[in-house]
Parts: sequence; C-alpha cells; structure tokens
Amino acid sequence: MRILVIADVHGNFEALQKVVDAALEEDFDLLISPGDFTDMFDIPPNFTQLDIADIVVQKLLIPNKPLLCIPGNHDPYEILDVFDDYGVNLHGRTIKKEGFTFAGWGGAATPFNTLFEPAEDETNAALSNLTKKVKGKWILVTHAPPKNTTLDVLESNKHVGSGAIRNTIVKKKPALAISAHIHENSGTEKVGETTIFYPGPAYKGFYGLVAIEGKSVKCDIKQATI
Repeated sequence: MRILVIADVHGNFEALQKVVDAALEEDFDLLISPGDFTDMFDIPPNFTQLDIADIVVQKLLIPNKPLLCIPGNHDPYEILDVFDDYGVNLHGRTIKKEGFTFAGWGGAATPFNTLFEPAEDETNAALSNLTKKVKGKWILVTHAPPKNTTLDVLESNKHVGSGAIRNTIVKKKPALAISAHIHENSGTEKVGETTIFYPGPAYKGFYGLVAIEGKSVKCDIKQATI
C-alpha cells in the first residue's frame, strides 16, 4: 500500500495546487490529510473558513483516490460537516482501506486559544474508544504529534506533543502514525514498534509518500516547486 500525505495547507490554494499537480505524478492508493486545512489568522476577504475548507477538500479530491481527513487546531469544528458532505471524515472514527484500519483524531492543544483543541483527557478517552474497534493491521492519524519525539519539538527545545497519543502508540502498536502541526520539525522516527511520520507543511510545498509492504514502512518527504 502506498499513502500520499498532504498536511498543514493553511488555506494556501496556490501552494496546494502545486503539491496536487506533483502528486498526480506519484503512484499511491489513498490520500491522508491530517489537519489545518484553513488558517484562523489569515482568512481572505469575502471568504469564511468553511469556504476555504471546501475548496481545499475539492483540490485534494482531484487525484480521484480515496481521501481521509481530520481537522487541525486552526480548523473550526464545523469543518467536520464539510468532511461528512464529501464522505472523507476520519475524525473520531475507524475506516478500513487497503487491508488496514485507519483511526483518526484531530485538533491539538496550544497556548494560542485556537479553534479545535481537545483536552488531553478527551484525546485519551477518544483514542481508547477507537482502538477498541481496531483489529489486525492499523494506522493512527492525528494532527498533534506524539510527545517527546523529534516531531514535537519547538525552536525553544520544548516538547509540545500529546502524551495521550504517545501512550496509545506504545500500547497499541500501529504500523504507522501520521501527524502534522509542528511545521519546523518534519521527518520519520520510531516510537516502540511504530513508525511516526510528518512530511512538513503543504503551504511550503511539502508532501509525503509512504510505502508499506509486509512489516516494512518506508516514508519519503517530497517538495513541489511553489
């Protein structure tokens, strides 16, 4: 199975179109978008965040491949209605594709009072409930990265990821955990037996390609010219 990952669009339609154009040249089975379709601090005149989210989802559907989405912390809760309208909503759900069960949980806690910020206890309860439904091979998709990894470190060297997400990964051992959110730290790491991956923000042209074959998980970061 090959998964295309496009994260952290932040409403940049032009950059997203370049990423999608580049992705059309890739071989993949499905597309995952783990949040921040919009940017609450940068909304074009005469648009709402839901207008922007709708346009972003439409662009992500251009490759005509299965699409699964979760919200980021910048996205309003109503974005779930947009996802539902297009049949791409993974937030708080498990969906089976290509022999894997995908479990999704969006949003992230921040000090900036953004729009979609589930508390750690809510995240822990949601992930506990989701993983009860998982059987066999599975993949976790979250907006926030797991705590205490290379993917959750700010420039201040502070780790700001989710402990609940990390604990879920350690206990439940998904083959892959896809995240987003911390733009300055993309890459791949192992948490226990799980490969964790963030390709970097799409508004800077980044996207990722994951190839899973048996127990092998290979993650590549790519960048479109924008």
